[in-house]
Amino acid sequence: MIDPDDGPSEPLPVLPLSLRREAGRALRRVLQDGSELAAGWVESTDAEEWRTTAQTITRALDVAP
Repeated sequence: MIDPDDGPSEPLPVLPLSLRREAGRALRRVLQDGSELAAGWVESTDAEEWRTTAQTITRALDVAP
C-alpha cells in the first residue's frame, strides 16, 4: 500500500511539456505486456496496485498544464 506521507511535502512545479511527454512515454512502455518491470520486478500481490498507480500518473502527465 502507498503511504501518503511518502509523497512530496510541497506541490511540484509545473513540468515542461517535453518532460511530461517523455515521462508519459516511459510509463506507457513499462506498462506494456512483456515489460521486464511489469513482469518481474513487482511482487504479484502488489502488481495491480502498481499498475493502477502508474496509469494514474500517466493520465495526470497527459492532462497537466
